[in-house]
Amino acid sequence: MTTAERLYRSLKQDITTCVLLPGTPFSESELCRRYRTSRTPVREACRHLEREGLIKIVSFRGYFVAPLTLAQFHNLHEVQLIVDPAAAGLAALRATPAQLHSMEKCARYQYRVGVKTSYYAFLQRNFHLHVGIAEASQNADLVAMVTSIQTHLMRFFYLIIAMDAYGTELVQEHEEIIAAIRARNPIQAQHYSAEHIRKTIKRSAGLFMTSTEARLGELIAGPDLLESFKDRDASSSSSSSWDAIPTSNTSWTSQKLLGKTDSALFRAARASITVDPDTTGRRRPQ
Repeated sequence: MTTAERLYRSLKQDITTCVLLPGTPFSESELCRRYRTSRTPVREACRHLEREGLIKIVSFRGYFVAPLTLAQFHNLHEVQLIVDPAAAGLAALRATPAQLHSMEKCARYQYRVGVKTSYYAFLQRNFHLHVGIAEASQNADLVAMVTSIQTHLMRFFYLIIAMDAYGTELVQEHEEIIAAIRARNPIQAQHYSAEHIRKTIKRSAGLFMTSTEARLGELIAGPDLLESFKDRDASSSSSSSWDAIPTSNTSWTSQKLLGKTDSALFRAARASITVDPDTTGRRRPQ
């Protein structure tokens, strides 16, 4: 594996799990310091991530972690409702015994309500379950589409954690899909997959409005949030706030990712979902 490939994987993991928050600006030199590498692999990795929609490269302004928008969240679910049932139907015809065993193992996992590390473990298994169903379709293009959808959805779920007591429901829905695949029943597999996504959409409807004091206006990035980006720019140097972002590891996720009780941080995270770096007019050094 080349240095650029290793950097690509590390940077993608940090973006997907929101170690690097949406809209975060950075320069090549900052990435070089953080990941202890040179500019050439940084440029290669960033170009790759730009093609995947995870980084934005803005001419004369630098690099930004791609923002998240409510429209994107809606669009991802619409595409998932088209793609996932198709993958499940094909998997019912083509899944191997080893693939069935792997999917069943992922489907059985139930997170513990209120335990963040358990919820993060569920997110990883949920990702592997959906991608695993696509892989069982034996269609490489479907695998690529499902992987992309799940990667982008993961950013939302890591950014704003909704640890409601849906564990039992999710396990039941997942197991229904896998049971239909094991029974070699593509019609049922498609049906249960579509139903699962529809229910997920309903469960997600309140994802950004889970605290009692939430208001619609909080979903719009206000001047205070944009000002925080200017402050971060003004203080950027070899000891910038970028350097304070920890490298990805499990201890960080158990401490820093947002839960419902973190009300102030939760509101800031919701606000960051609508920040688009193209509108802020700030520059970053190359």
